[in-house]
Amino acid sequence: MSHPDPDNFGTIYLCGAFFKSPLVGTDSMTGTLIHEASHFDKNGGTRDYAYGQADCKDLAESEPETAIVNADSHEYFAENSPSLS
Repeated sequence: MSHPDPDNFGTIYLCGAFFKSPLVGTDSMTGTLIHEASHFDKNGGTRDYAYGQADCKDLAESEPETAIVNADSHEYFAENSPSLS
């Protein structure tokens, strides 16, 4: 869907699917930008260890240290904080 340019801080390339996502809420445009921006070393240097809410929850329970540096975990925290449920 999108990815940052590691050699050009602040540049994120977006594909057409990005523009079909909702603006806010779970798996939104806003969340995608947070996910991708978190990959920049200056913003946290996250990686992709787990995707999706269920896998991110499992990762947080089984490997909390890894969940802290997982990009989707940052996305879901931002999209659902305060909690929607």
